[in-house]
Amino acid sequence: MSEFMRAVLAEAPREELREKLHLFGQFVGDWDFEGIFGRGTPDEWRVPGEWLFSWILGGTAIQDVFICPSRAEQARNPHPDAEYGTTVRFYNPSADTWDICYGLHGGMRIFEARQVGEQIIVRNKDESDGQNEWVFSDVTPASFHWQNRTSYDGGATWQVAFELFARRK
Repeated sequence: MSEFMRAVLAEAPREELREKLHLFGQFVGDWDFEGIFGRGTPDEWRVPGEWLFSWILGGTAIQDVFICPSRAEQARNPHPDAEYGTTVRFYNPSADTWDICYGLHGGMRIFEARQVGEQIIVRNKDESDGQNEWVFSDVTPASFHWQNRTSYDGGATWQVAFELFARRK
């Protein structure tokens, strides 16, 4: 492993941050998912994917790699519009929230996250195209549900662009 990788990756959360980092730390590990575009419509499309989470930066943050379709699916059936992105998540103790940056080829988005009841709500800081949220729900040690949804009426109604059902590998 390169010195860079040794400096970036961490085995565990920093002990004094363990409790606060649990919100996203519970996802550390490797996940397979079934993604669904246009659920319940004539254009519904299902696709397998991968989501890989790891501790980074001395156990002070969490990074993930989101791969849709999965690498195995890409090898069988290449998709020109595949998404291969990464998210870096930092706990912000002054606000008791998470500062999040998601990047992929051609773009980057900045989010803020917090727990709301039993869900984790990740809100896009740029609302120029409506309110956008990523919602983690039904979280167990072995599975979770995730939605990418947008509201154009201040949160009264939501349109789900994509959702997934993840299972720990």
